[in-house]
Amino acid sequence: MTRLRYSFDEARVQRFIAEGRGAGMGASYLPWLQIQDVPSSGRSHRPFGVKSKRVHHLLSDGEWKCFLKLEADTQVEEIREQFPMDRFETFRLAQKLGLRHPRTLDGTPYVMTLDFLVTIRMPGGQRLVPYTFKYDPETLSPREQELMDITRAFWHSHAMELQLIDQGFFDEPFNLNYDSVRGYYDISQFAFIEVVDVSGLVQGLLQEVLAQSEASLAKSCRMLAGSFHTTPNVVYQIAMHLVARGSLRVDLSSPVGLELLPMHAYATTPAALEHWA
Repeated sequence: MTRLRYSFDEARVQRFIAEGRGAGMGASYLPWLQIQDVPSSGRSHRPFGVKSKRVHHLLSDGEWKCFLKLEADTQVEEIREQFPMDRFETFRLAQKLGLRHPRTLDGTPYVMTLDFLVTIRMPGGQRLVPYTFKYDPETLSPREQELMDITRAFWHSHAMELQLIDQGFFDEPFNLNYDSVRGYYDISQFAFIEVVDVSGLVQGLLQEVLAQSEASLAKSCRMLAGSFHTTPNVVYQIAMHLVARGSLRVDLSSPVGLELLPMHAYATTPAALEHWA
């Protein structure tokens, strides 16, 4: 039963195509593979993307941690996971390389997927970057190396260089810190929005940063809460919103809790000040 559940035949491929798998952009994108379609190598994850406004399908802890690092990058505009490559193109490339292409149970070309196709905002416009994640690239089996060679050739044919990332791409303190702030990316539905001077609190926080205060973020939140007749928790949530949006920059790899860091550990930009003016 398990083998049949995760096996692919041509009928299943055609059903995925009809469902729109691998198509769309932003909130409408549907990954080719979803967590119920394949056995995961480790724990699978279904986080709601704060930028994409949709559920992402990540098949392992490693993919989840890479996703956090990519989503936190302010230049990253979109992350499309489990992105399908044209199977007839990968089949031709495999033949050219003298490699065996994966096949369905019916013998037709299997749809190979990329871990992440990332849209990055550049000064001259947008750029697509293909990423593949491997826990330890040095221990790939010969077959795994062949499949990566096909994938690399596919993206090279589209004038893109495949980026191989491993466990060195992320670190645990970063994962913990960013995962704690990403939920504050959009605070428009938070209860305090209608009753608190959010703009005034934002300016107060930014001024504390510009003053290079020695006070911790927690202490600054208590001080501003008293001035604006609200609670320190509300001020902290607004501060985390600024971090999630990139208006406040801080080393998310810090092993010290963000609330304990002094305000001079944070930084802002003239653009952020102008935006929140």
